[in-house]
Amino acid sequence: MERGAVAPRFRRILIVKLSALGDIVHSLPVVDFLARAAHGAEVDWAVDHRFAAVLEGNPGLRRVIPLDIRRWRREWTTEEARREMSGAVRALRAGGYDAAFDIQGNAKSGVITRLSGASLRFGFDGDGVREKPNLLFTNRKVPLRPEDRHVSQKYLRVVSAPFGASFDLSRLRAVIAIPPEVEESAEGILADLLPGSFPRVAVHAGTTWRTKKMDPAFWAAVVERLRMRFPRLGVCLSWGSGEEKIEAGEIRERAGGRVVLLPRTTLKELAAVFRACGFAMAPDTGPLHVAAAAGTKTVSVFRATDGNRNAPYGPNHRFLQAPLPCTACLKKRCDRDAECRESILPEAVAKRMAELVVGGY
Repeated sequence: MERGAVAPRFRRILIVKLSALGDIVHSLPVVDFLARAAHGAEVDWAVDHRFAAVLEGNPGLRRVIPLDIRRWRREWTTEEARREMSGAVRALRAGGYDAAFDIQGNAKSGVITRLSGASLRFGFDGDGVREKPNLLFTNRKVPLRPEDRHVSQKYLRVVSAPFGASFDLSRLRAVIAIPPEVEESAEGILADLLPGSFPRVAVHAGTTWRTKKMDPAFWAAVVERLRMRFPRLGVCLSWGSGEEKIEAGEIRERAGGRVVLLPRTTLKELAAVFRACGFAMAPDTGPLHVAAAAGTKTVSVFRATDGNRNAPYGPNHRFLQAPLPCTACLKKRCDRDAECRESILPEAVAKRMAELVVGGY
């Protein structure tokens, strides 16, 4: 906190960050911040039910409130959907929140924030919101600062506002709680699939945007170059959809020995596998950020998005940004997509990963 600031005494706090997976992981440092700045306060988190597992078991949270808003909107005429929506509203109202922090910034999160009943509802100002209607639901608008380059800093700016707006992201933890039995299972899976391998590197090639993705041939080439440096290299390929599984299979076929496909995993299991591997490579995708939060050292590739804003933060992480002048364009479709993809070389990614491996042992 800044000198002279007086911390408010909040008893109960609600965080509203519904999606997506990577953004939720980027938000995790706010839990650590609140544990320090609002010592003794009970903190709840409202989240899209698909990503609730990332938050479950977090020692800084009293309660995770999973919401299936997408289905409720689709099936709003059914009795079941209406009953579930009413139950969710009651759960929010029962929280007795002194403050709610909307770090999503869209209309949907604004409604949830308003329904919480919190008298103090913090959110982004007009320059920071993703959707302008969000401004109707918050009553404390927090401006971002020029130094808030990384997305985690943007979230922390909102949450830190009533406490003096002072924070150091490098000193805050992002925690994904992994049960011991899940960690033990992950170690067993890797011991069976990659016996005697060193180092062990996870690769998650899949992402929803074509303009973020690198081709299977690219990742296979990265693996081949790493194998030249580390002959006992073991690689596990993770996937989350049928299409991603096919792509992972193509990487395995191209890359050769000691490259294996993981079985389908839950989010907790995936985090445990990443932690057990110790190293991971990926484009800008949710599992990349899960890996970082699990304590894995990462190398990532950024094209349509900005690595300075979105890449895992800290000394254990490296990213490569496409060198084109139009990089970080945020386009999901682009006529220069192939050129952009080819502007990042496999040997550059392999070099960054080798640096992490050598530095970590």
